[in-house]
Amino acid sequence: MPSVIESAQNQYLKLYSSLKKRNIRDELNLLPLEGVKLVSDVLSRGIVPQLILVREDVDMDKFPFLLPLLGNALIVRVAEKLFDRTAFTDSPQGIMAITEKPSYALTDLFVGAAPLILVADAVQDPGNLGTMLRSAVAAGAAGAVLLPGTVDSANPKTLRAAMGAHYAIPVVEAATAELLNELQSRQIPLVAAAATATITYDRFDWSASAAVVIGNEGAGVSPVVAEAADAWLAIPLATAVESLNAAVAMSVIFFEAARQRRSR
Repeated sequence: MPSVIESAQNQYLKLYSSLKKRNIRDELNLLPLEGVKLVSDVLSRGIVPQLILVREDVDMDKFPFLLPLLGNALIVRVAEKLFDRTAFTDSPQGIMAITEKPSYALTDLFVGAAPLILVADAVQDPGNLGTMLRSAVAAGAAGAVLLPGTVDSANPKTLRAAMGAHYAIPVVEAATAELLNELQSRQIPLVAAAATATITYDRFDWSASAAVVIGNEGAGVSPVVAEAADAWLAIPLATAVESLNAAVAMSVIFFEAARQRRSR
């Protein structure tokens, strides 16, 4: 293992810092990962990071998942204060990594039987999107489509909230017309949520393929997507609650779909 990095001008630190910008992430096709759970989860999926940064004061015994990589991966130590300044999180856990961003096509979401697909329509909060992706994996979704206006799936906050979801299911950016044409050609209904809908989410038949659209946190589903929706579902709420957080609403719907599919 090389000597401890003590300069902010080091090439590895400069590379990691540059990934805070979306245009750099897109250009290099790289993801910045932080934290024990996220890095270990990615490694458990057989992904070998291009670079692993470990804070100088942290005992390597804290990261047993790195042992198989010794000699096979680029692992560097970073001085404590320099590591903390480089990290994107306020309370870094002593480990960061850089991996290649998985690449998928829209058609990759339709390879299984009766795919359940998440459609994020201009979802702007990175934590919301990350939570949605994590819930999609847990509910057995086939993948996720990010329509224009949606926050970058490689945003560091999204990555932390998604907890490795990017490596578990296809996450694809697509134009609205492209997705709608694909769904129409495959006869897959587009389902949206609305408080005024007459059908509740738990009365809908989730046994067949479906694409569920979650709209912008403030404006909801965009007009073009709303016009294309084949079904609208309501989530009944107590009278004192006006609406649910976008990620919570998505999770409620997807886990109901998963429950129905298990029971059948």
